[in-house]
Amino acid sequence: MSYRITTYSALQANLSAANTAVMLCRANIGRMPLSDQERDATIDRIRKQIGELETLILELEGPGGKHAAPFIRTRVRKAPPPRRASTLSDNRT
Repeated sequence: MSYRITTYSALQANLSAANTAVMLCRANIGRMPLSDQERDATIDRIRKQIGELETLILELEGPGGKHAAPFIRTRVRKAPPPRRASTLSDNRT
């Protein structure tokens, strides 16, 4: 069995399953007795999953996407000009 998503219908099925899982988690979240540590761990995990979803959106929108964050382009630095032998600090030639 391959877990690689290769079709639109498989992608939609996985998104539907993810939505179902989120709804099931939300059903009684307010009534669950959670310690402070459990609550913090859950919040961290949710934030990481939100980040994954936001990354998925960026990948789908691509570079021309209307709502995508701008892609950061690194500046190509030109090579510095060669140093002259007379400008070396130890005066080697």
